[in-house]
Amino acid sequence: MKIDVARRAPIALAGFLLGLGLLFLISGKAVSQVSGNGHGPLIISAEQIILEEPNSRPYTEEGFTFTPASAVRDWVKTRLRADGAPGTVRIIVLDASMGRQELKITRGPRGWFTDDQKYRYDGRIRLRAVYEPVGGQRSASQAEAEATGFFTISEDATLNQLEKKAGDLVADLMQRTALELENNMLRYMPGVVR
Repeated sequence: MKIDVARRAPIALAGFLLGLGLLFLISGKAVSQVSGNGHGPLIISAEQIILEEPNSRPYTEEGFTFTPASAVRDWVKTRLRADGAPGTVRIIVLDASMGRQELKITRGPRGWFTDDQKYRYDGRIRLRAVYEPVGGQRSASQAEAEATGFFTISEDATLNQLEKKAGDLVADLMQRTALELENNMLRYMPGVVR
């Protein structure tokens, strides 16, 4: 049986390009869901929205590509929209950190045959939204939200595995914090969210 390589090459190339396109589509969709692009913008009845990051604690983020702090910045930038009405909304970052703790691992000859969890990473995002009115049209109001979580990683994990686990945790924390904050803004900041 003779195989015509010239005929099969365009089909293989088309299959490869289709697979690559699907990969980009799936990864783009995941990023948009985290940043809030999966939904329409949240319209805020204010002239401006200001993000404040007065964090005195240093972030421990191991040089990750996607961090709690960057997730908050992306969410404010892509999800919140001011409609130009008088007043200001401040999104204050009370905490956006990820800390690492070393765990005990099995030592000696027995440790050669075990795959222990070596590190635990704890993440936290805590936000406060504050509405500051201009004049006496509305009263000041505020809402808060917080999410925490963790993951452990084995001693033989690769940097790519660590980055993926950290990214998954950050995405989950931001999604939960955003949902809670949006619900609390609707509840405790009447007339500010449209």
